[in-house]
Amino acid sequence: MHSQTAISPLSRNADIYDLLSRANPDILTIAHRGLWSAAPENSLAAIRAAAELGVEFVEIDTQATADGHLVVIHDKTLDRTTSAKGVVGTSNFATVRDARLRAGAGGETAASTDERIPTLEEALEEARGRVFVNIDTKFPRELPLVIAAVRRLGAEDHVIIKSDVEPQSGCFPVLDADWFGSIPHMPMFPVRPGKFTEDLRMIEPLKAPMIEVKFTDIADLAAGREELERQNIRLWINTLDVSHNVDFNDSRALSDPEGVWGALLDAGVGAIQTDTNVEFKRWLALRSGN
Repeated sequence: MHSQTAISPLSRNADIYDLLSRANPDILTIAHRGLWSAAPENSLAAIRAAAELGVEFVEIDTQATADGHLVVIHDKTLDRTTSAKGVVGTSNFATVRDARLRAGAGGETAASTDERIPTLEEALEEARGRVFVNIDTKFPRELPLVIAAVRRLGAEDHVIIKSDVEPQSGCFPVLDADWFGSIPHMPMFPVRPGKFTEDLRMIEPLKAPMIEVKFTDIADLAAGREELERQNIRLWINTLDVSHNVDFNDSRALSDPEGVWGALLDAGVGAIQTDTNVEFKRWLALRSGN
């Protein structure tokens, strides 16, 4: 594995809004489900490994057990990522906690580890002061539970909550949420061909520090740069192989990083979520001459 001196992003940017601001020239790295190339996905070890690598954000998934405990796991079932089987939402916490996480991205052939499925509170505490957290609430109905956990831990300035919006509707229910304005929010929406700037103007009431979008033409991203700068919005793009952003994905990036990551940065992207964090950080360092 490539070695480098990891510098906590929090030592450079203690405030999440300073980190996200376009005035910060750094390209942000988001470790999808933590650094699962080094530890089981969505595990405390994966969060630690991501922080040690020096990424700015980890993305984690959360959902509730049958008895109301928020746990950090992506799938509806335990089957892929753990030694157990069953539906998370119909299992009690004791059953979920008893399962052992499988190595890496899981699967039947992946070895079981000593890692357990963390609670959301444990994950947030593991990340505190080391790496920011993007929380993916798997079921929107459980968002109040997530917000309550964030508030209980005093982690409001340490996380970003994302949700889908429809810019052209002009209606944004999240504005009426009791947490909106006290916890950073990231709108997500697909880029309409030729209408990215228009849609960005429509979401201005959300005062978004960062947005996550999917696109079908990279030229649309570049066309929105002026409006992104005007509103001080950082642009987040997923290069995960499952993201379906044309062919701007991790697999192609490994052989043609300039053609994927470089093209995205040139189009104005300021944050990339990837499953190949070590390679992306190495490429960023080489590109910047560090």
